[in-house]
Amino acid sequence: MKLLKLTTISLLAASLTFSSCGEDFITVEPTVVATGDQIDDLAQKNPDKLMIIVNPLLAGVYNYLNQYNTQGSSRTVHNDFGWMSVMHVGDVMTNDLAFHVQGSGWFTYDYMFDYRSEQYVRPYWYWNFFYSIINKCNDIISKIPEGVDNTEVKAAKGQALALRGISYYYLINMFQQPYSQLSDPATAPGVPLIYTTAEGESRLNRVPVAEVYAQSEKDLTDAIGLLDGFQRTSKTAINKEVAQLLLSRVYLAMERWNDAATMAHEARINSNAQLMSSIEVARDGFNDINNKEWMWGADITAETTTMFASFFSFMCTFDAGYGGSVGQYRKIDARLYESFTPTDARLAQFKSPDAVVNPESTDITIKCPAYTNFKFKKVTGWEADYVFMRLSEAYLTEAEALAHQNKNGEAAAVLKELMVNRDPSWSKSSVTVDDVYTQRRLELWGEGFSFFDHLRLKKDIVRNYEGSNHWVGGRKNVSAGDWLLIYQIPRTELQENDMITEEDQNP
Repeated sequence: MKLLKLTTISLLAASLTFSSCGEDFITVEPTVVATGDQIDDLAQKNPDKLMIIVNPLLAGVYNYLNQYNTQGSSRTVHNDFGWMSVMHVGDVMTNDLAFHVQGSGWFTYDYMFDYRSEQYVRPYWYWNFFYSIINKCNDIISKIPEGVDNTEVKAAKGQALALRGISYYYLINMFQQPYSQLSDPATAPGVPLIYTTAEGESRLNRVPVAEVYAQSEKDLTDAIGLLDGFQRTSKTAINKEVAQLLLSRVYLAMERWNDAATMAHEARINSNAQLMSSIEVARDGFNDINNKEWMWGADITAETTTMFASFFSFMCTFDAGYGGSVGQYRKIDARLYESFTPTDARLAQFKSPDAVVNPESTDITIKCPAYTNFKFKKVTGWEADYVFMRLSEAYLTEAEALAHQNKNGEAAAVLKELMVNRDPSWSKSSVTVDDVYTQRRLELWGEGFSFFDHLRLKKDIVRNYEGSNHWVGGRKNVSAGDWLLIYQIPRTELQENDMITEEDQNP
């Protein structure tokens, strides 16, 4: 099957079919195909019945974000657990997260910058994951006609558009140099754009970077409008404020500072989320979707946990996983750790190099090496939830975007709202971009932001330094703009998509 030429279900040939049976419900009829007019009519007259079709599809997309083995491998793939495996891949390709040992091999080649070539599974896995999301979202979008007035129906389309839009953002950032480094984004080759039938013919070539970003922006902007007034019942769903903050990620990459600041500001002032206090951020386990600061995440249950093949298997020091009792500890970079002031509450998230045994020590905290993370804590039964977005991101994005515009005092005022809940000694009246960037690295450590920030801010990766606490096999320095940080198009795509040839391949 062609990776990109996955069937999108048009309004003229819906995969789920139905016929009217009184006024109370619809029934599946395998011999009847719903036409576009029938779906339009249903959307206007009986939107609740349309949601009977759409809701399972939307739930399927969200479930896919946390699915084990999204690539469909016949082998054990403990490094493939959906969205958070993507985030973890990014984090291990930076300065900020240090391996203690080589480990079992899961994520090790990512850490060594040796998993980008077309023949390796990693580019295929990444490509397949996001294009699968895009195709699932197109299935939903194609079933909801323009002009629907029902809030729930509009919100379903908005969520699908938001997921499609942010998927293009993550694709373009891994298969082409960052927007800020390109001499001409309008001509630099990007990634294919896959449309619904109503939107037109899909573009299976490497669409120029600027046009991919334009599609990402359009999808997220449309999503924000459609999500207006939507009241979600769970933080597993995307709402308007989540879509706004996702769009701010796109604007940061494009260096559209005013737009990034505006979106982040709107998201934070209208969100129901609240910042954790300094006490809460020190004690929290970053494992519960009910945390007041979380804006979007995954609710992991006994039915959905992927156990050893999970984010917490690698990032939780206190459980039986790879990053815990197996001994493949995930640590903060030693130099980054030194950026904390002695009064910063977030110090409690890591083992101090000066730690001494005290009444609160446990066998685990004594055994693990200096700088090991304590941020992500154990939940019995591997039911720790996944954080996709926290309110603190909005403060950091707005502050950074203001600093880029030389509004250093305004940036400090925004950042201070966060910092009073992290470090009582912090009292700057003016901040630089690097000041904000440091706090962003400390605050969002391990949550999947570091790599994409490294790319867009053109930061070198330097692990080989005196006193480095990185595993010796990963002590490599990589300059900003190096193709080691960018994937090649997967070989299967070159073989099966006539619109992308060897000449189109990344170096």
